[in-house]
Amino acid sequence: MRSPIPALIDLEAFEAAARHGSFVGAAGELHLTSSAVSHRVRSLERQLGVVLFTRHARRIDLTDHGRAYMPSVRQAFDELAISTAGLFGSVRPSRRLTARVPISYAVAFVAPRLNEFTVAHPDVDVRLVSAIWADALAPEDVDLDVRFGSGTWPGHQADLLHSETATAVWAPSYAERVGPVADATVLAAHPRAHVLGMENLWLELFGSVAPPLANGDITVDTSLAAIELALSGSYSALLPSRFVARHLADGRLTSLPGAVVQMTEAHFLVRPSSRTNLSAEATQFADWLRAID
Repeated sequence: MRSPIPALIDLEAFEAAARHGSFVGAAGELHLTSSAVSHRVRSLERQLGVVLFTRHARRIDLTDHGRAYMPSVRQAFDELAISTAGLFGSVRPSRRLTARVPISYAVAFVAPRLNEFTVAHPDVDVRLVSAIWADALAPEDVDLDVRFGSGTWPGHQADLLHSETATAVWAPSYAERVGPVADATVLAAHPRAHVLGMENLWLELFGSVAPPLANGDITVDTSLAAIELALSGSYSALLPSRFVARHLADGRLTSLPGAVVQMTEAHFLVRPSSRTNLSAEATQFADWLRAID
């Protein structure tokens, strides 16, 4: 039975750090943070039961164990590269980007346009991760983190990505059922779909005309669910304008001039306070998101 070998990602971090003589240099090559490289090297050291690097303030040095191990690791990677090229040809190098975004933002706003980014940046391998699985990734494994809220998250720096408005929408079949919607206040007399945490937007739209909840209203926890309820023709909904722009453009939903309110919360680019800069790929993706505002 073959003896187990350490995880490939840990060996990759060790080999790159040894060549560069620093975790920072290895991080740049591997498109990770230096803390992520350090974490992977420590994982390898725990598996082997030895220390591979002596850590200094601005550099790292291989220990005796590290120097003894390095030639074998490098040879293994070289042989793997030669074998891969011989069998499959040269593999195009790819820059990796992991972007974590809220689920409604991902589905309603980013996914329909994502091909535009991949065409403009074919060398960037994009992994779009829903914030529903936020605990599945460590902070150092996320290159770009988009969050919706007030802009304050302890231990993190937040930069405004998009200010938001909300638009009252309904399907054409809704108007056929309840009658002409000449004014947005008509919506107060009929069932509405509320998004959890955004109920106050209706009061801002109606003033004192309608209570936050009325008979027949329904509350859901995502804008995606509210969009589907509006498309069903049984409800109106007050939703972030960018999430319903495509539906309004193709006529699946409709609205009225003035049926829009400014939202106090917005979408932000968030990163741990200890991380000073975004990677080049993350910066390109953030610039693209702003450009399609």
